[in-house]
Amino acid sequence: MTETAGSPPGPRPDWREIYHGGSPEAEERHFRDLAGVIVDVQRTNRRKSGSQVSHRTFHAKIVVGVDNAELAFRDDLPAALCAGDFTPGARFPVTVRLSNASGSVRADSSPDLRGAALKIRLPGGREHDLLMTSYPVSHARDATQFVEIARIGAGPGPLVLPRMLLKFGPSETARILGNLRKANRPSPGLAQESYWSRGAVLWGDAGPVRFRLSPLGGAAPAAGPPADPADGLRTRFAAGLSGAPVRFALDVQKFVDERLTPIEDGAVQWQERDAPWLGVATLTIPAQDLLGAAGQAVRDHVDTLAFNPWHAPAEFRPLGNLNRARRTVYAASAREWQAG
Repeated sequence: MTETAGSPPGPRPDWREIYHGGSPEAEERHFRDLAGVIVDVQRTNRRKSGSQVSHRTFHAKIVVGVDNAELAFRDDLPAALCAGDFTPGARFPVTVRLSNASGSVRADSSPDLRGAALKIRLPGGREHDLLMTSYPVSHARDATQFVEIARIGAGPGPLVLPRMLLKFGPSETARILGNLRKANRPSPGLAQESYWSRGAVLWGDAGPVRFRLSPLGGAAPAAGPPADPADGLRTRFAAGLSGAPVRFALDVQKFVDERLTPIEDGAVQWQERDAPWLGVATLTIPAQDLLGAAGQAVRDHVDTLAFNPWHAPAEFRPLGNLNRARRTVYAASAREWQAG
C-alpha cells in the first residue's frame, strides 16, 4: 500500500552511518580489497561461461533497454519529500535498463533476480541513477559478506554449501540461502515485477529513505506462441509495450530508527507497518517497437552505459555499508568489463 503524506512531519529522527574499521579512510582501504575480489569473480564468470569478453559482474544480461521513458513527480508532492530537482510536477527523461541479475548470460526462464536501473537526465546535463532489484532486501548484511558469498558462489558447485557453513555458520548460512531461494525465481514478466532499492539513500531534508518501483496495472499481452525460454521476458515485455505504455509507481519509505529501519544492515526489511510507502512519482515507458532494428539499436546502446547509485546529486547520496562499497567496487568492475 502507498500512502500520501498528510500533516507536516515532526522532528527528523537522528541517524548516522557506521564505518568499517572506524573511519571512512579505513573503510575505503577495505573496499579496495573487496574490489579486487569482485574483479576475480568477474574473470571466473567469464571463464566458466566460455565468453571471450567480460560481462558486468552482476546483471550481465540486458532484457529491455529504452531511452525515452519519463519520470513525472506528483503535482501534490508534499514539501517534506521535495529535494533537489524533485519538486511538484517536475518531469525528467529517463533511460531504463531491465535485466536478469546473474553475472552470466542465461535463459530468461532461469530462476533469477531481476534488476531495474534508471538514469534520470537532470537539467544542465547532470544524471541521477536509481538501481533496484526484484526482492526487498539483500541476502548480504554488508559488503564484506556480499563479496564473500559471490566468491564462494563462483567456485565449484559441490563446495558452495560446505564453504558457506565454514565461513558463516549454520544459522547465517540458512538465512542467506533461504533469502536467495526466495529471491531467485522465474519471473511472470518484467512489467509485473516490483523493484526495491534494498539499501537506503539520502533524500534531501527528508533524511534516509528506501525506494521502490511497483507496476501500475495494464493488461498483460495476449497469449501467443510459446515464448522462447532464452528470451521470453524480452519478447513478452515487447508484446505488451507494442500496444500500450508500461507504467510504474515510484514510492519511498522514510527512516524511523536504527532498530526498525537500519541503514547499515542491508538484510533487514523496512516493514510497511513501521515505514509506510509514500508515493512520489510515476515512471512511464511509452508504447514502442522493441524488437525492430531501431529498438534493438537503442537496447545495445543502453547496454554500454554504466549505472551506479553514486551517479547522483549530493543530496541523494547512497547510505550504508553496501552502498558505500558500490562506489569503489562498481568502478573496478566497470573498468574490467569495459576493458574486456
